[in-house]
Amino acid sequence: MSPKCPVPPLQDISLSLVARQLIYALSQVTSEEDTALPFMLVSSYYEVMGATSDIFQDLVNLILSSEYLDPSIRYYTMRLLLKENVKSLATGMFPVPYYRKVLELIAEQGRHLTSLNLKGVWVKDEHLSLMYQILKNTPNLTCLNIPYIANDEVLKYIGKYNKVLKLLDISGETDVTEIGIDAMLNGNPQLTQNLTVVNIGMYGEENVDHTDVALLIRRLPNLTNLGSYSFVGKSIYHIYNTDCPPGFKTTLQYMHDVQTNMRTMKAILALCPMLETIYLEEPDHGVLQQIKELNNINKIKLNKFQCHELHQLLDKVGHKILTLMLSGSSGSFNFTRIAETCRNLETIEFFQLQTATHEEEIPLNKLEHIEIIGGNLSTSCLKYLMTNSPKLKKLIIGDEIKLDDNDMSRMLHRYKFENLEGIWFPNAPRLTLATVELLMECCPKLQSLGQLSGWRFTPDEMMLMRAIIASTNTDLVLSPLGIFQQGN
Repeated sequence: MSPKCPVPPLQDISLSLVARQLIYALSQVTSEEDTALPFMLVSSYYEVMGATSDIFQDLVNLILSSEYLDPSIRYYTMRLLLKENVKSLATGMFPVPYYRKVLELIAEQGRHLTSLNLKGVWVKDEHLSLMYQILKNTPNLTCLNIPYIANDEVLKYIGKYNKVLKLLDISGETDVTEIGIDAMLNGNPQLTQNLTVVNIGMYGEENVDHTDVALLIRRLPNLTNLGSYSFVGKSIYHIYNTDCPPGFKTTLQYMHDVQTNMRTMKAILALCPMLETIYLEEPDHGVLQQIKELNNINKIKLNKFQCHELHQLLDKVGHKILTLMLSGSSGSFNFTRIAETCRNLETIEFFQLQTATHEEEIPLNKLEHIEIIGGNLSTSCLKYLMTNSPKLKKLIIGDEIKLDDNDMSRMLHRYKFENLEGIWFPNAPRLTLATVELLMECCPKLQSLGQLSGWRFTPDEMMLMRAIIASTNTDLVLSPLGIFQQGN
């Protein structure tokens, strides 16, 4: 039987109660001029009750993440609670009229922040002076997320005032150039040593020139990840081919590159020995084989590739691979061969699989997560994956499922599925209420079941099962929402 809902921790119940009280109190405020008395009363109440700094931090996080709340309540929460005991702040989405007020508040009251995420407050043009003030006033930041905001002047201020940053997110549409990167890093050894993650650029677009990104790679000796940048290989090749310092090696652990050729791959092998994850889109013939030279690789992500080249690679390094994330394959993908070569594989995600085959029933003993969308899976291949993955936790299949209730019954009674936590078959027209009940009965850890709109499962049956789940305190979510719950 699916697990029972756990008893909520007393801490969560108490926090929810205090948050509701605070929301109610702040909802009575009609204008900023009327905040003094409510703020005084609430602050006095918290002081009498002995509220700790952790409570203020948790309250801020809970209320700001509740974007359904009126923005005035979220803003007043920040005004009331953003004090020295709050170290981490993620503003969430605010409407444009609140941008200036939110930025002014952070500049004034956020001096002790160590983490700031401004995603949802788009700082442009007339508001940039406030952004500069925030950077000047928050010297303790170790994590700064300002997507779609950065320009060269912002980078200059970061270099001047934010020397302990470890993570910097300047992704999205930006006006970042070599001038700003140089200004941020020039003569700033503390920052260059600390920065390990820089999210820059936009997926698939070279809106930041690869030569400018190469400057980041050269100047940050502990950089492990360039986040959303899709042309890291191109930047590596630029370094390799342009007065590369003797003995220079990067500390990159993640690499994303597009249309990788053999020259670029040679540079990657020479300069990036610590890579653990590699993501290649449309690599040239022969490039995949070179991945075997990367000793630390355990995750491979590919787009627009040849299946036979991947299988040849996995024959050599499959025992090291924990995750395969694949899309746009050409040729035949053989799951039996994967089982033979990738004995430690935990996750496989596939989008647009041209052909899938299997032969022997070789088990995938460590596979926990299967997600296949557009996989052209045969029924026998699906059965093989389900019944030969004893540790399977999550199964998502986007193709039409041709299994019926009898097929599922035979599998569920023969195989234990003791670890299955979620199963999603969006298009399973032969499955009915009987399979839902059987899954609940046979899978002791099942907590998520969907997309039931693609099953032979009526709204009345959905309401019935939800009533049973609620009445028995069962920890199981049936998706999608019923017709009477849509939009709530």
